[in-house]
Amino acid sequence: MNRRFAPLVLPIALAACHGSANINFDGNDSDGNSVISTDSNGRIQIKAPGIQGSITLPKMPLDAKNFDIDGVTLYPGSTLKNLKVNDGAGDKDGQVIVEFESPATPTVVRDWFRDNMTKQGFKVTTKDDNLIGTTDDGQPFALQLSASGESKAKGLMQVGR
Repeated sequence: MNRRFAPLVLPIALAACHGSANINFDGNDSDGNSVISTDSNGRIQIKAPGIQGSITLPKMPLDAKNFDIDGVTLYPGSTLKNLKVNDGAGDKDGQVIVEFESPATPTVVRDWFRDNMTKQGFKVTTKDDNLIGTTDDGQPFALQLSASGESKAKGLMQVGR
């Protein structure tokens, strides 16, 4: 990942956070841990070597428009429930983990992701209501979908190692 997902976190964190969303950024280096996190009150905390602080921003919902990995957003109408970015230390790749809810069945959401990922150059394999493969730059990904009520899906996407 080479720290390329880290820039995703700050704009999303600065959008603040709806009452049910969590955002965390963890990165390790020789000087210690780096963490960017938000809470349900819109408070953003930053702890990194050489910098530490917190601010409170107005709450705003995080939805499909606020999230993008390599040109792929969340299914339209989806809401972001949890985002965690583990930045790789040294030559180790990092990982992005996203939990979301979508207003469609798992099969509809899966097919939408498959089509949009393929358009962006991802290599995608379908397995039941899930997808696995690699991004356009070769990072592994997995998308797990499950039903969450009538015509709703819960999703868990992991990108990176």
